[in-house]
Amino acid sequence: LQSLSTPLAKMVVLSLKICVRQCNVVKTMQFEPSTAVYDACRIIRERVPEAQTGQASDYGLFLSDEDPRKGIWLESGRTLDYYMLRNGDILEYKKKQRPQKIKMLDGAVKTVMVDDSKTVGELLVTICSRIGITNYEEYSLIQETVEEKKEDGMGTLKKDRTLLRDERKMEKLKAKLHTDDDCKLEKEHLNWLGMSFHPNNINLSQNA
Repeated sequence: LQSLSTPLAKMVVLSLKICVRQCNVVKTMQFEPSTAVYDACRIIRERVPEAQTGQASDYGLFLSDEDPRKGIWLESGRTLDYYMLRNGDILEYKKKQRPQKIKMLDGAVKTVMVDDSKTVGELLVTICSRIGITNYEEYSLIQETVEEKKEDGMGTLKKDRTLLRDERKMEKLKAKLHTDDDCKLEKEHLNWLGMSFHPNNINLSQNA
């Protein structure tokens, strides 16, 4: 009698290059496309000695881009195939937590630990809670302007070129965070737009 059994389908695997950013070690690892990002981070820590430092919750996976403004943090609850990764793609395993300087309304500067994988709306709540502000909805974050001087000695005050706003992106930002034109919530690499805070000062401004 002819066997009715069929050969098992070959398991599909995703071969990715994992870069442990803190020591620039690159390892090629294989994952099932359905692997959750959280589990991928756990597997990396288990198999790569260089990744076994610090608290696991402080680290995540970052998909970089040639344009530094377009890199994104992978959400822990998503699967790898959600991000349409291909064999040979590079993911950075790196720390999400870092210090951010915040200039208060009175000019005082405080340093707050922030999570680069969070959206600007989530970071605003975190920053306000850590410095004792409960009415966070009355505040916004503004990137400090920088004074650029020309060779002829004439100076102009303008936004850093990396912060020039794309109107369509800002419309989405305002819709998401319910802001208006006078409430500037700018982030030099917003996570959900593919961007992260610059470590220089961010002004905490009270909305009118």
